Amino acid sequence: MHVHVDVHIDPSAWLAVPEPEPLPRWYQRIRIGYNFACAAASLPIATPWAAALGSCRYEAGLGAAWVVALVPLGITAFADNVRRIEAAGAHPDLAPPKVRAAVCRVLLYAQVIAIAIALPVTTIVYVITGVTA
Repeated sequence: MHVHVDVHIDPSAWLAVPEPEPLPRWYQRIRIGYNFACAAASLPIATPWAAALGSCRYEAGLGAAWVVALVPLGITAFADNVRRIEAAGAHPDLAPPKVRAAVCRVLLYAQVIAIAIALPVTTIVYVITGVTA
């Protein structure tokens, strides 16, 4: 018994990689209603956080207030990015990844709004006037 096997390799088949679908531009992916709703939902959290930053600014100084503001902001921004990617990759019928992403976005907006309320105005005044206390 004799078995003969012929193997033919077509190298051109290796080069036939389809191009990925182009993603929409970043400004086309912004969901204005979702972000506005997250910002509105964050206001009850932003108000006490702005008060805490304001009291930190008066008791410990402007530098300490910026540290107290930026460290949690960085952690929340990282968590928001992780949860946003998790929600984008999850099955469309799963709600928990979307809820976690929305909660992180609400907390992120709360921190940004609190920083905008409590710190930059004072920082600009200090830079313009030269006042250091």
